[in-house]
Amino acid sequence: MNSKKLFGILLFLVVFTSCYSQENTKKINFWENVRYGGSLGLDFSNQVTSIIISPSAVYQFNQKFSAGLGVNFGYTRFRRINLDQYNYGASLIGLYNPIDALQLSAELEHTFVNASTTIAGEKVRDNFNFPALYLGAGYRLGNVAIGARYDVLFNEKRSIYASAISPFARVYF
Repeated sequence: MNSKKLFGILLFLVVFTSCYSQENTKKINFWENVRYGGSLGLDFSNQVTSIIISPSAVYQFNQKFSAGLGVNFGYTRFRRINLDQYNYGASLIGLYNPIDALQLSAELEHTFVNASTTIAGEKVRDNFNFPALYLGAGYRLGNVAIGARYDVLFNEKRSIYASAISPFARVYF
């Protein structure tokens, strides 16, 4: 046997046994990689009061990618037209951090709305729902990300929002 073959076989055995001996004995606990957080939105003016609470949980697959679920609850009061709106929904969230300071996001959300107003002394109700697919980008610093997202499914006749673009602030611990 020539020396090159012998060297190759020995090198293979050393690498193989080294890799085998470094088997990962630490068990991965699912809950150690789950991060909790979400966002809170408050808007107070002379004509509108709006409160939105959106808790969520994401699983951190690695340093760059996480995905999870969220729920949202909201209340909006339009004083000028005496309209109350309650909304609730659920979402699938994907977050990608190509670098530490940048967070890209995709959120598929479905929202249900219950609205009521009084017209000529009679209570009028309108219940509807709508989907949204938000694509966003934000500046991330530690556990906080601030940016904007765009709803690619936006339909102004079916949405409770005035624009397809909306700012966000997320916190995950």
